[in-house]
Amino acid sequence: MTKKGGPYPHLRVDFTIKATQGAAVMELVLGQGFTFRQAGARLGLTTTTAWRRYWWLMDWTLPHRLGTRDGPIPPQRGTRACPRGRPYLPTVDGPDGPFRHLTKGNQR
Repeated sequence: MTKKGGPYPHLRVDFTIKATQGAAVMELVLGQGFTFRQAGARLGLTTTTAWRRYWWLMDWTLPHRLGTRDGPIPPQRGTRACPRGRPYLPTVDGPDGPFRHLTKGNQR
């Protein structure tokens, strides 16, 4: 049996810690021009964790940035829950979302 996706997180991190770390990584990467490696070293995170926290925060805030209602907390990229690409967000990709025309069920 082939394994699909990345590792499944055994130790779940509290939501507030993810959000705080994601905001700190985002500030260093976007605000100060750090790489994920440099931001992770500054914050005591691995490069992979810094990358995941950054994209988790970007995915979580996407509905708000697009002007739609907030949806459920997205799965973390790079894990078995979301092995590749941006996770499906119902308020963005669903039937009433701004990206509804890009979902597979609605392609022509």
